[in-house]
Amino acid sequence: MILIAESGSTKTDWVVIKDGRKQGALTTAGFNPNYFKPEVLEKSVAEVSQNLNALDVNQVFFYGSGCSSSHAKKIVTGVILKSFPQATVEVNHDLFGAARALFSHGRGIASILGTGSSSCLFDDGKIIQAVPSLGYLFADEGSGFEIGKRIIKIAFNREFPGFLQKQFDEEYELEISGFLAKVYSDPKPNSVVADFTPFAVKNRNEPFIKDLVKSVFDDFFTENIIKYTDYSKYSLGFVGSVAFLFTEELEAIARQYDLKIEKIIKNPIDELVKFHLEDFGSR
Repeated sequence: MILIAESGSTKTDWVVIKDGRKQGALTTAGFNPNYFKPEVLEKSVAEVSQNLNALDVNQVFFYGSGCSSSHAKKIVTGVILKSFPQATVEVNHDLFGAARALFSHGRGIASILGTGSSSCLFDDGKIIQAVPSLGYLFADEGSGFEIGKRIIKIAFNREFPGFLQKQFDEEYELEISGFLAKVYSDPKPNSVVADFTPFAVKNRNEPFIKDLVKSVFDDFFTENIIKYTDYSKYSLGFVGSVAFLFTEELEAIARQYDLKIEKIIKNPIDELVKFHLEDFGSR
């Protein structure tokens, strides 16, 4: 039995493969070993294991945000082995999972636009170059966090057009000091800020919002895509809810750089399952 997990800061998707076929799926809380305590992942793994015979699980493939360092991989591996002691555990960061989901063994520039953001140059099934992922404090251009941050700032500065300002005030009823206290005390402040992205989705056809989203994506292309050598020679692929929900705006910015997006995937887990099923069948 094989377990495949794709984990971001917001959620973790799990799929069970048995006898070369998908047998079940479950979504649990998100996890990032750089921000969350191991107990968060332990709880998720416990949810998954309660309906399985732990000794039947012989392989686990975990693709997770923040899982690039050997220390982070060790944390995740240790947690998984507590519940599945007979398993061989392979931990990769979510960007590698995104690239594999988009291009399999091929080549292209793979990007994540979800709560956070990142990108890499992928060739022959390997990451050969990546813009450093500095997290939401220093980067995350193009992300749900960045969209939410701009919405919050505009709203509190009373800079929305009148009808949008009224809509925001009525929908969220925020008071600055109370809201800031909540953000700075929350264990996942980036997710709290990204939760304002639905306001942009709801109003995506309004010119003010459309320009805001395009500006966020333009920053992403500037800081990520065009920094790769010969970037124009590669196909572009994106995974994540932000890329999926704002496909039109994302494609518009790509055209400004004379680039074409080959594929946009909301959730990479299905393509990762397909990849591993093909790998399983080739053995």
